[in-house]
Amino acid sequence: MPRLMGCTHSLADPATRFRFLQYVPLLVEAGWQVSHRPNVPSRTWKPAAPFRWMRSIQRKSAVALRKLSRLRDLRDAARYDAIFINRDLLSGELWWEQQFFRKNPRVVFDFDDAIYLGEERSRHIEWICRNAAWVTAGNESLAAFARQFSDRVTVLPTVVDVSQYACHPHDVKDRPVRVGWMGSELSIQETLFPHLGMLARLQQRLPFEFVIISGSGPAVPETGLRFQFIPWSPDVEINVARQIDIGLMPLVDNEYQRGKCGLKLLQYMAAGIPAVATPLGVNRQIIRHGETGLLSTTDEEWFQSLSALIENAQMRCRIGLAGRAFCDEHYSLRRWFPEFLRICTMVSHPKC
Repeated sequence: MPRLMGCTHSLADPATRFRFLQYVPLLVEAGWQVSHRPNVPSRTWKPAAPFRWMRSIQRKSAVALRKLSRLRDLRDAARYDAIFINRDLLSGELWWEQQFFRKNPRVVFDFDDAIYLGEERSRHIEWICRNAAWVTAGNESLAAFARQFSDRVTVLPTVVDVSQYACHPHDVKDRPVRVGWMGSELSIQETLFPHLGMLARLQQRLPFEFVIISGSGPAVPETGLRFQFIPWSPDVEINVARQIDIGLMPLVDNEYQRGKCGLKLLQYMAAGIPAVATPLGVNRQIIRHGETGLLSTTDEEWFQSLSALIENAQMRCRIGLAGRAFCDEHYSLRRWFPEFLRICTMVSHPKC
């Protein structure tokens, strides 16, 4: 029975869940033994003590605990047929990857964001790409960086298990249309906030409700926009079709966001929700304008796209169902697991 160690940032951050954990049950069915080795505590963990000096102690203790858990992983690395590393191992310290690769060179290095930006980070990720047995990148933009240093690179898009998402009923008539945004606290300020004024103007013209789904209640600037906040949970995520009727994925045109893999867009589509997105990076591949979603750049384009969807229930239904079918065919777990399995099997071979 082949054995795989999976090293991730945390127990349940999006990259961990969608780039690794959702594949684990299928790997087990395929005869693999899988051990998940997240950072403990999570890289996203934040100290909660009331005083600054106490928070400082908590942060230092968290770093020490992460290093101890990674030392355990390093001790075990040679016993596995392959190691899957999502992003970097520990706080950008290359020493950890160097030690892991000495213990076991059969490493699949996976990344789904432009984590190579910045001179020091670029050198770090370059070294990993050069030395990994294989590199899986979330889209072509990220793969282009990796291919500068390795010819062992595969685009493995971020995908969703479409079968887990409740499909939008598209027959809601007893309430206003709900337009929504779902995402992390890290991206809301940069991506959604610039559109709040446009949404407030649109709300004055058309009766719709705006919904924000995120991990914690955001400090939304005052624009006159009326909105409802729904705390994120795994149940809310897979039942997002019960919360919103139209989904938004705005982006900012910079190098980091051009490397995004379109997760929230795919989640809307898996739920049969028509989406409006910025035509940047992978969004242009996922959305066929007017068929599987709508692409908008300027405020006026966003205003017109949302107006059309809010006012036309048949259009929402047509685009929503087409988006779900497209997602299932091209960006589903069912579609991409065979490639994930092929790469792990290839890397685990002694000749690799």
